[in-house]
Amino acid sequence: WFDCVEFCNKLSELENKESAYTINGENVTCNWTAKGYRLLTEAEWGYCARSGESYLYAGSDNLDEVAWYKENSGGNTHPVGQKKPNAFGLYDMSGNVWEWCWDWHDSEVYQSRPVTGGKPTSDPRGPTSSSYRIIRGGYWKNDPHHVRASNRNADSPSSRRTYIGFRLVLPL
Repeated sequence: WFDCVEFCNKLSELENKESAYTINGENVTCNWTAKGYRLLTEAEWGYCARSGESYLYAGSDNLDEVAWYKENSGGNTHPVGQKKPNAFGLYDMSGNVWEWCWDWHDSEVYQSRPVTGGKPTSDPRGPTSSSYRIIRGGYWKNDPHHVRASNRNADSPSSRRTYIGFRLVLPL
């Protein structure tokens, strides 16, 4: 996760965009108004994966159409774009590799999310601290349950694993 936020800043600098992150050792803060690259929040990730649809997986109820997972991956990651995209044209949001999100992990976040006018807060940014960061999407070794668009997991932000990647957002 730390490598991902550093990458976001370096790519932003390379393209003369304002960096989204201030990094001081393991203390990372985000300037949400910056126009540079950053990781998606968990809420943004979920919105992008579902793409306005209600499928079990990102783009279909037929997992083989949209994801690399335990049954069809051959035990490997695959180049992005070999499966069907979701309605937003995004590939591999279910399966292939887990994806880091900005948010800290809290298993009760959806039960304790603030409510305004009877509806949950839109685009929440999650808890302010924890020991783990959110990963979404599942990976090539998971069973179908773990690559659903609604599934969530977490890992230590200092972890480096071959099955965790990331997706960037560039604010307009």
